[in-house]
Amino acid sequence: MKKIKKVIDILGQVNAKDIKSFDYEGKSPFFDYIIIATTNDRQGNAVIGYLKDAEILNTERVEGKNGGGWILIDTGDTIIHLFNEEQRKRYNFDERLLGVKELNI
Repeated sequence: MKKIKKVIDILGQVNAKDIKSFDYEGKSPFFDYIIIATTNDRQGNAVIGYLKDAEILNTERVEGKNGGGWILIDTGDTIIHLFNEEQRKRYNFDERLLGVKELNI
């Protein structure tokens, strides 16, 4: 949970909106947590830099950082989805994750 808290703190530093985190442990063999937030491209790229500085992102496991409105960051046990407002509405992850336990961090 310490890692999740740090990621959420970083998202707060860049003024990300509507940050949500979900406990996905036992539902996927690939990751345990999902974090979603609304950012613009500049904020999303700043998050990548801050995650590297905090040694949360040790390798380049990032998709979509060159625009398009959706950045996916794989930190191993946690997947971070950063959407612009349009893409967040389009992909509707908030509704897709209904029934998954939301973390209160």
